[in-house]
Amino acid sequence: MENARAWLASPGEPLVPRRAATVLVVRDTSDGPSVFVQRRVPTMEFAPSMYVFPGGGVDAGDADVDLDAGALEALAARMELPAIDAKPLVAAAIREVEEECGLQLSVTELVPRAHWVTPAFEKRRYDTWFFAALMPEGQTPVGVSGETDHDAWVTPQSLLAAYAEGRAVMLPPTVVMLEQLAQFATAAAFLMDRPALTLVAPELVDLGDRLVMRSHIP
Repeated sequence: MENARAWLASPGEPLVPRRAATVLVVRDTSDGPSVFVQRRVPTMEFAPSMYVFPGGGVDAGDADVDLDAGALEALAARMELPAIDAKPLVAAAIREVEEECGLQLSVTELVPRAHWVTPAFEKRRYDTWFFAALMPEGQTPVGVSGETDHDAWVTPQSLLAAYAEGRAVMLPPTVVMLEQLAQFATAAAFLMDRPALTLVAPELVDLGDRLVMRSHIP
């Protein structure tokens, strides 16, 4: 927390966050919905050794990808963004899922779930949209990528238990997404849900004896 304490002592100009997108790929099991996760290798500069959903930063070329215009307009309306602003995020979500686990998704399969931004004191910041999608029929995740060393289908309850016991490390947005998924009995019910998409911007709070992050979860 050295960065955090230094920031509180002398707040500077926060870095402009890079836009990013990540996807909860879900499917049904006898124990309820499960989600595909990957563990990042310990050498990664951002979120080392943490469990994440497939995703990553928006690239310059994502704005030029050919996407179904009607489907994009509908998804952008749900995100409350102009289509021109939503397009790079949607394209990045589709591209990153294919690059990281080999699954091919379409715009119509994506359901926006949340919008988070990394705290201002962090040296790496991301403005991230979280989407959900049903596991496509006839496809199989390819497994680990160069950025990950482990992958698995997990129920949210099992990974949250591992997190609580210190056996898994995750960033707060990942924990919140799992907590929300755990509330649904089926993947279909989860994908039909339409949560508020208000930006979640965690704030650093000094309680005297410790520092905590405070967030308003819509």
